[in-house]
Amino acid sequence: MGILRLRHHLEPFAETIFLQDEKYPGQGVANVKSVVIDGPSLVYHIHHRLLSWSHTELGYPDIQPTCDEVSHGVMKFLLHLTMLGVKIDKICFDGALPPSKQETRLARLEKTRKRLQVFRASKLAIPVIPSTAKEPIAHRLGNLFLNQTLPPKFNLVPDNPFIVPAVYEDLRQRWSRENIHKAIRGTSSMSMTVDHLESFPWAKVTIMVPGEADAYCAYLAMKNGSSILTNDSDLLLYDIGSSGSVIFLNSISTGHTNPQTLIKAQRLCPNAIARRLGLTTLLPLAFELYSNPGIGIKELIQRSKILDQAPALVSDYTHFSREYQYQIPSKTLIDNIEHRYPQSLDTRVSELVSQHIFPETYLHEHSLSMYLVIPNEDPKRQCAWMHGREIRVIGYSVLNLSQPSDKRHEYIAEYVRRGERITADQITLESRSWVLAKIQSLLDLLHAVHVKTGLEIDCPFYWRTFALYTIWAQQTTSKAPKPGQLKHLLTSGYMGHKLDWDDVHIVAQIQCVLYSLRMLNQLLGLSHVSSGQTTRAATFLSHLPPLHILMKSAYEIKEEFTSGISAEEVVNRSMMLWDANVDGDCRAPEPQMSSNIAEFPRPEDQGSLHDPTAVKRTSRAKPSNIFELLSRQ
Repeated sequence: MGILRLRHHLEPFAETIFLQDEKYPGQGVANVKSVVIDGPSLVYHIHHRLLSWSHTELGYPDIQPTCDEVSHGVMKFLLHLTMLGVKIDKICFDGALPPSKQETRLARLEKTRKRLQVFRASKLAIPVIPSTAKEPIAHRLGNLFLNQTLPPKFNLVPDNPFIVPAVYEDLRQRWSRENIHKAIRGTSSMSMTVDHLESFPWAKVTIMVPGEADAYCAYLAMKNGSSILTNDSDLLLYDIGSSGSVIFLNSISTGHTNPQTLIKAQRLCPNAIARRLGLTTLLPLAFELYSNPGIGIKELIQRSKILDQAPALVSDYTHFSREYQYQIPSKTLIDNIEHRYPQSLDTRVSELVSQHIFPETYLHEHSLSMYLVIPNEDPKRQCAWMHGREIRVIGYSVLNLSQPSDKRHEYIAEYVRRGERITADQITLESRSWVLAKIQSLLDLLHAVHVKTGLEIDCPFYWRTFALYTIWAQQTTSKAPKPGQLKHLLTSGYMGHKLDWDDVHIVAQIQCVLYSLRMLNQLLGLSHVSSGQTTRAATFLSHLPPLHILMKSAYEIKEEFTSGISAEEVVNRSMMLWDANVDGDCRAPEPQMSSNIAEFPRPEDQGSLHDPTAVKRTSRAKPSNIFELLSRQ
């Protein structure tokens, strides 16, 4: 996030540069020829740019850039750099955050929760014009390099919570030379650049680091003399050497949409700025600004010089500056990271793995932690992550069982939204016998949905149907929808004549179930628990579509059925699941959540543990586990 107003105070020292290989004739402007990219920062920058160019009459969720749109935007951004001859050294993504950042990340989760709550009460939450009026993806993507102030009414629009892992996955697995050609069809100048690309041009330079991306970006910039592309002012505080510099992504522009145009930006060189201010580094300035955010620039510089001359006299400064030192487990790790650290994981899963591999660095109070993102849900309803929890417990337990017996944990703290606060649920990590039994039950259900619907397991519709079936199996208070509503939901993303917050919430629940399956799939890939069940589960889950498909918006789901897929046939197959149930009701059998889960008590609630997954059992004569019941059918 950076130090408040640090960038503002340093902007007078910025210089204009061009991002290109050769010097632009007659301009007398410096060129930047190689860059290290802060991956998450780039993803959110593209998301912001796309949002700022959205139709002002659009409502939520149509207005929100999708995983696919953001991925296209990042691809076009990188392709433009490549076309201008800029060398991309690395694109770094966070693999874990240290325990010292817990307060910061909880504050971010709470900020996101409040933002969603305020947005829920706003008028923007209801679409003003129908989804069919949404601009084609090419319209927003054509303005990636054009600055535009975000309209005030868009300030509260929630971020898409899955865009970072979706882009990371696509850079490594989706954006091949062939797929890039298809995506930019009609852009002749870019097509020539694509012809000379490697088969997967950014797969090797896109890395998941066992720590924060900041430190690795800084290390690489110092090592290679590169510029760092980011929007995080914290990068100004690392030692990036005399040749290293920082370019803020939101300073980048071309002035028009011509793809051959040079990219102009503003560059800050921390070492040079520090010398001009009479400082050894910018850390004293940042510390004084952090401690006294209201003081003027002259007093700020004076205080910074005093601190710079005797830093040891201020204990808080020592702690502050330590945060901006390279915290890289091993120098050789970054040079061969693709061979030394798992690269096929999402950030949340990577962080859990880091807690096992580097416990002294990433374990918080000797306890495993999982910080789940705030989904785009209805904040007035129960958190959508309650669905899919048992699937996640299987994954957590599988990874735990893969550790030496003396390194295993009894619990994991899962941070989720609970009403109007963020809380940690204490989840028991289960035994091998429990895990294998639950995996078998899950396999039975996956197979039953496949057999009953006839849908291929490579089809995204199969996985949405599976998620929807498990969700309504767990409904205990609300009446399940009618067949007509289900058909409309599966084909359009909403059940009525227009999308409302009930539809938003069910889409969030579907996404949480599917993402839980994805987490399980990744954790099974790291597991040393060898059995027929784990092997079959890993094989089955390997058919999960990539995130940009799994997390499709209602608008994109509707588009699926206008591109050659027979909506009627697919939906009719899906409806066979509900047609098989008794009494003509669409409700699936009720499951029993058997994992031992409790909320960590707050100081004022000591001794009071709450089980958020408990359901009321109406009969003891029948099995209530959805996996068991459906397999019996």
